[in-house]
Amino acid sequence: MKLYGINSYNTRQNPVFTERPKGEKIQEFKDTCNEAFDYLGIKNRAIILHGSCFPSSGPDIGLGSPYSNDAQDLTKEFMIYGFNAMQLGPTGEISSFDISPYASKVFAKNPLFINFKELTKPEYACILSKETYDNITDLHKVKGKNYNYSNFLEAFENTDIALEEAYTTFKIRLMSKDRNAIALNREFTQFKEKSKDWLVKDGIFKILSKMNGTDDFNEWENQLDANLISRLEKGDRVAVKRYNQIVNRSKDKIEKNSFTQFLIDKQIKANKEFRKANNFVYINDLLVGCSKADVWANRDAFLEDYEIGCEYGGKDNCPQAWALPVLNPKRLFKQDGSLDIAGQFLKKKLESALEYCENVRIDHAMGLVDPWIYEKDSVYTSNGVVRSIKGNYMSNLPHIDPEGNYRNILDRIVLPTLAERGVKPEDAVWEDLGSQTDVFKEIYYNKCHLPGITQLEWKQGEKAGRNDTTIIGSHDSNPVRLMDLNSWNKDYLAGFLKPDPAKRQEHDEFLQSIKTNPTELVKAKFVELFRSSKNIQISFADFFGIDKRYNVPGEMNKTNWKLRINNNYIDTYYKNLSSDNPTVPNIPELLADAVQSKIDMTVAKKNDSNQQEAAELREQLNAEKQPLIQHLKELAAFLKKPEPEQDNNLDLVA
Repeated sequence: MKLYGINSYNTRQNPVFTERPKGEKIQEFKDTCNEAFDYLGIKNRAIILHGSCFPSSGPDIGLGSPYSNDAQDLTKEFMIYGFNAMQLGPTGEISSFDISPYASKVFAKNPLFINFKELTKPEYACILSKETYDNITDLHKVKGKNYNYSNFLEAFENTDIALEEAYTTFKIRLMSKDRNAIALNREFTQFKEKSKDWLVKDGIFKILSKMNGTDDFNEWENQLDANLISRLEKGDRVAVKRYNQIVNRSKDKIEKNSFTQFLIDKQIKANKEFRKANNFVYINDLLVGCSKADVWANRDAFLEDYEIGCEYGGKDNCPQAWALPVLNPKRLFKQDGSLDIAGQFLKKKLESALEYCENVRIDHAMGLVDPWIYEKDSVYTSNGVVRSIKGNYMSNLPHIDPEGNYRNILDRIVLPTLAERGVKPEDAVWEDLGSQTDVFKEIYYNKCHLPGITQLEWKQGEKAGRNDTTIIGSHDSNPVRLMDLNSWNKDYLAGFLKPDPAKRQEHDEFLQSIKTNPTELVKAKFVELFRSSKNIQISFADFFGIDKRYNVPGEMNKTNWKLRINNNYIDTYYKNLSSDNPTVPNIPELLADAVQSKIDMTVAKKNDSNQQEAAELREQLNAEKQPLIQHLKELAAFLKKPEPEQDNNLDLVA
């Protein structure tokens, strides 16, 4: 008997035995699932998985990385079941004060995602010793659970230790004319030239933040430092002198920060080549806001006294004060129609997102058309809840946006930039959830004809637009099994999924099963997902049957943004699939039901006009698709096989 699902680190634990697709079976799964998705018209099939949530097959610094070897292994696992994309969160650098990816930087990428093991190899001039690598990594194993939690504080500390040694060793090896270091330096020089618009500024901001004890530049004692870049770009001689002083005094620190960004850039590119070879896509998340560092470096692009929030949706349905910067409407476009500083910033922001990923999610599309903004100093909170705030929609504030420039952001900046990068609007993910104004509806739907998100937690799949992205839940939702199942319309589900009037008994039995069996109801919800739009997404928690929430919006708690796939996910996933009460979706089984459901719907629509033709169509389609349905059912049965008996006398295989 051969062992499956055993990685090298398992030699330190008791082995776990699982049955899983292997060898030629993998291609059989791929071909069959892809054929089903193609018949269902589902073009983009993504797993929602933020960067820190990726698993590790062995020791790591405390969290996952979308650019690691383990990320590639996980990608291959998802591809077995026909998925061709992963929806990441924003991938920018975060601070230890706020680990939310939606508070990350626009241009500087997250050093926590560096695969430090690679730095011990000749390609990176062995700039990190194996001893240090062993000291900063650990096996974060949680036995008996299908999830883990990231340790961000540990990751920040480990990253600082590793990067200090890596940069110091790099300089030493470069001085000694080490051939690998010289080659690495050539790449580093090219990166600095490509990134010169933001790279040095980012290093300076870190120095000034540390000097002032905060990254909130509004609290800095030296107002020259708080407005340094703005005054520098206006040719202010005092600012020029101060800028040069900082650069000359802290040249090595700035260079180290640049080197850090180079390392993560290099690894992102390597992973991108892997994705290209496998026809797999990463979807970057274009957060509607940006970090304080980005605002500091582009102060004239933003309003000083306003921030973006939401009129409703907070606790007790109170307003939400998001504390996100607002692009200055008066600096979006110049008189000649070209982009002004705010417009240039937004364009570069989108270009940066698409440089590192093949597709993009437009976060809070409302914020690019008619955002709800509030005066910073007007916020009054009680017990963490916004009780009073002075805010309004941009379209109702003509003194802020007299030319109505926000209404032109989509068709003059966003859509042209997507086109330049080869991304069709119907393939991008457009987050249009939440309250909407008439101005937004006119621009977004009527003028630009853009899709949105259909969330099946609240809406019905048959109402999804063809180009919508359909989800059951997002990164901000409960896992599907913790949702309010009683709120779902079972009669609608039965009618939508079992619509053929010639199969009335089957419809009735199905309706009874989803009314009485929560497991069958959840399965029906996944089938509904596969019968909705051409773009679908499933959260990693739902794919792996995790019953924990990744993020609770508007709430500060100890586990927000920390949920993670466990490092033994292969074993726990297949063991779950083959159990008596699986909590993970059996993808081939769901696809078989979805294919049959589409056939039945096609027949039902024909039946409305001609019953005889409907009967002939039923026979034809069933004959054509029965081999596919049968094959899917066979694959589903394969995944339900019980675990092979354990043979404790077997030797471990690395």
